[in-house]
Amino acid sequence: MIEVFSTARGVRSFYEKQIDSNALLPKAITISELEQKAVYVRGKSLADEDTRVLLMKKASEFSSFDVLNIEREFLVFLKNSSYLFKFFEELSQEKVSIESLFLADTYAEYEEHLQILKLLLSRYVALLEEQNLYDKITLPQIYTLNKDYLVSIQGARIHLDSFLSCYEIELLKGICEVIPLFATVEINKYNIKTVELLSAFNLFLQENYIYELDLSKGEILSKSPISRFEKKADVYGFSSRILQAGFVFWQIEKCIEEGIEPENIVVVLPDESFASVLKLFDRWRNLNFAMGESLIQSQFYKRLSALELSLKHPEQQHILRLCRLGVGEEIVFQAKQMYGKKVSFENVLAFFNTLLLLDEKEAKESLFKDTLFRFEAFLKRLEPLRFEQILKLLLNRLAQQSKDDVGGGKITVMGVLETRGVCFEAVIVPDFNDEFIPKRSQKDLFLSTHVRAKSNLPTATDRENLQRYYYHKLFANAKKIAISHVDNETSVASRFLDELDISLPHSIDEKLFYPLLFRDTSKLQRFDEEITGEYHLKNAKLSSSKLKTLLTCKRKFYFRYLLHLKEHTMPDTPISEKDVGLRLHSVLCDVVGKMESFDENRFLSECFQALNETNSSEIWAFHVFLWMERLKAFATNEAEKRAQGYRPKFLEQYFETSYKGFTLEGKIDRVDEFDGGLYVVDYKSGKVPTIEIKDPSKVVDFQLVFYYLLAREKGDVRGLYYYDLQEGVAVEEFLLDEKLALLDEVLAEYSKPITTFEKCEKTDACRHCPYVLLCGREECV
Repeated sequence: MIEVFSTARGVRSFYEKQIDSNALLPKAITISELEQKAVYVRGKSLADEDTRVLLMKKASEFSSFDVLNIEREFLVFLKNSSYLFKFFEELSQEKVSIESLFLADTYAEYEEHLQILKLLLSRYVALLEEQNLYDKITLPQIYTLNKDYLVSIQGARIHLDSFLSCYEIELLKGICEVIPLFATVEINKYNIKTVELLSAFNLFLQENYIYELDLSKGEILSKSPISRFEKKADVYGFSSRILQAGFVFWQIEKCIEEGIEPENIVVVLPDESFASVLKLFDRWRNLNFAMGESLIQSQFYKRLSALELSLKHPEQQHILRLCRLGVGEEIVFQAKQMYGKKVSFENVLAFFNTLLLLDEKEAKESLFKDTLFRFEAFLKRLEPLRFEQILKLLLNRLAQQSKDDVGGGKITVMGVLETRGVCFEAVIVPDFNDEFIPKRSQKDLFLSTHVRAKSNLPTATDRENLQRYYYHKLFANAKKIAISHVDNETSVASRFLDELDISLPHSIDEKLFYPLLFRDTSKLQRFDEEITGEYHLKNAKLSSSKLKTLLTCKRKFYFRYLLHLKEHTMPDTPISEKDVGLRLHSVLCDVVGKMESFDENRFLSECFQALNETNSSEIWAFHVFLWMERLKAFATNEAEKRAQGYRPKFLEQYFETSYKGFTLEGKIDRVDEFDGGLYVVDYKSGKVPTIEIKDPSKVVDFQLVFYYLLAREKGDVRGLYYYDLQEGVAVEEFLLDEKLALLDEVLAEYSKPITTFEKCEKTDACRHCPYVLLCGREECV
């Protein structure tokens, strides 16, 4: 006789408990394995997930399908088809026909949708039939009991830890007719529905008892009361989700100190994505992740994903990511050549193998080889697809797979479903929030609770009770329980805390968890308070921005121009204002420079075309739209200037000159010529500097003064302007003589060597300084 458990973890736990037994151990399998081996379908093969999606998409090709508001575009349908599959699978598992839903829909709220879903299902089943395939939707209607297998196992005992569907009840009743079938089950207020389901075997059970059952004979073999759950739990609320990682490691440490063996500690994740956070901070590899390591974390997946993003949105951060992942220009070029085109499976598989070979270790792993082999076999059965469609299909396949967490520690991390059939002395649960507990089901998309109840389909309440049952059983078997949740403006604790009679949260100083997660930056080596040396400003070329840095903060000047420390820049938004401003300057130079006779409409058209060539993203297009509105004023002013006789003489021109013993340099956006004089223009797409002088000692910006000194080498400079591109107006520098005198004083002062590089007195300048950590002024940011 074999033992049947809900999960593979339950099977493993069973064997671990029997390890000291001298008797021959019975075979143990999961219930899903039993269901697979206990049935077969004559003359048909099981459809894989990708084939199912493609057939469902083909089945949806009728006009009324649009009423469901599920888009049929390939990649969108690929993402949203799970709603349809889960709905149809549930109907099939519960032996409920769509026709019966019409009767339950008293007020005909869903009549139109149900008619469409009925047609969709019939078309999908027909497509499966055409290809001699079956899946989870059609299996309950066409299976045959595998009596040879059942006879070979002689009998089975099922350890029930979840609700059974009507199909599973039917299957178990069929098994009962072939072999002896037993079950163990615990009944409490959260799984009372199991009592109703087991009545199909002429068994009538009571709440708060553990039963041993003979399903074949419909007999209760034993009955024992459940001990009352009165455990106390430590509950803590945190303002940030990431701090819960510190809480987990803190609780693990406490459990070890209390004498609990690491193997008897479990970390249960309501949202399994939190595993990536724990893995990040698990520096000592104490954790073992039962869910394995998702292939999303593999270099192969990351490279494919980065390539997909860069092709769809060719923005700087995606290009940089490809560089960091070691994807060369040649591979990117190949992908661009195939993008948007239908490609043969031979070419695309060769390309994928090239990407895989970039990581020698992964290239040798059988999991990736098998995946590509199966994927190739799948593609051979399809009509040619576009490259991006194939890429998305492969990404979906990889995202659904994981590899074992080899080399992990002794403390288990698992999802709540994996806890079925196992017990632990210490249970730690982060993320006990309403957004994760109870977990919402996609199956409730098409029907209301009222219709579900009348159709004998599981309701949201049934699913919530099942989750309560899992947590209740997990906590009831534990000696120590620790729970955390996020408590801030957007997240609240799950109502399950109250329903499971768990105490109110404790308060704790969150700063205590910082050392568990983050390095103590206060111990980082800082630069000395005083930095001395000798630097001759005259020995290098001097720009207005270099002088502004020196006058603003000598320490910043030291870091940038003496140590040559580059700012660490990492794009954190799809489009930055700086990117737009730089491109706009370049476009204005190109378009204005090639227009001998100025035409407003042509100018705006060419600017629009040039700006859109840079980037195809929607965010960039939005910025372009805004700037095209602003440039209308520029175009009008430019037309007026041209009509008056102004002509651009220099555009984005580099100049250099000697002045007071210094070599000044600069790149001027524009110098116009009119009536024998020169007019200097500097474009400003952002904030325009203040012209007025309120306090001469505070003047640090001499940009237009520099431009005057540089441009006068080419002629008589009669005007200096900042051009405010946002407002479409020119702002004239009317204090040239005063600022020139101030510049002379500054240069005279710095004719002598600079010997000290102190920090600026006022910390306003530190707010956006890239070197703020080196100065120990983090509090200014």
